[in-house]
Amino acid sequence: MALKHILPAICLLTFSYMLYGQEEFDQAEVTEIPLNELQALIKLYNETNGDSWMENRNWLISNTPSSWYGVSVIDGHVVELSLNSNNLTGYIPYEITHLTYLKRLFLFNNNLTGPIPQQIGQLEALTKLNLANNKLTGPIPRSIGYLTKLDELILSYNELEGPIPSTITNLKKLKGLSLSYNKLTGTVPETIDLLNELIYLSFSNNGFSGNIPGTLQNMKKLRWLNLSNNNFSGEIPAALCNMEELTRIHIGFNQLSGQIPEELAKLKKLNYLNISNNNLTGNVPPAIKSMNTLRGLIVYNNKLGL
Repeated sequence: MALKHILPAICLLTFSYMLYGQEEFDQAEVTEIPLNELQALIKLYNETNGDSWMENRNWLISNTPSSWYGVSVIDGHVVELSLNSNNLTGYIPYEITHLTYLKRLFLFNNNLTGPIPQQIGQLEALTKLNLANNKLTGPIPRSIGYLTKLDELILSYNELEGPIPSTITNLKKLKGLSLSYNKLTGTVPETIDLLNELIYLSFSNNGFSGNIPGTLQNMKKLRWLNLSNNNFSGEIPAALCNMEELTRIHIGFNQLSGQIPEELAKLKKLNYLNISNNNLTGNVPPAIKSMNTLRGLIVYNNKLGL
């Protein structure tokens, strides 16, 4: 064919590419992961406005999803999805639960709305789930209790409502649990001590009420306890003194009453104790004031003497 005939054809193809964009993504060309996992990723991209993500490198372009930004693939399955701080908007589609080999799901610090999918419990391989700092609403699904391999569950800084599902105590491998800064209500399950691997526990800035469960004493590995800014009432459980690893306790901004248990002085690793803004009476026990490890003791806005 003469060059004069080829050149116009090339120019026409170039113009078409510029006008209409690249070729439509062909799912059939993807063989690295199963079709249902691929479709779950595509659904997530479309439902969370993937074209406006801060970073969407190779998504719906490359036929190898392992090259897509935030996607990790091992042995032919998606095992990690890390899209934090990436301007995701919209809903988390339930199809994400088709990623049944997923071990780590990080979607924190985005603009996601709507509920956590009820089907979340299908992700039974998950070890880490972080959906913090979004605008998620609705309850914490009961099915979250099926994620028995979780060692980290972070749902803080959302707009979740309702009680803590009792099934959460099935997550016996948890080391970190934060539900802070939501609109959760109800009481803390008495069986919370079943989470005896916990190192970090924060339920702050919610609407929890009732007593602080004395069963917390059975959580021997706990180092950080934050129940501040709720509606807890009753006395501070003296049994907290049995939690020998505690370094920080923040139970301020509640409606706690009674006296400060002197037994807390037995916590030899405690370096921060905030019991401010309650209805505590009596005096601060001398044994607590003289603790060598204590760097922060905050007791203001109570009914305490000198």
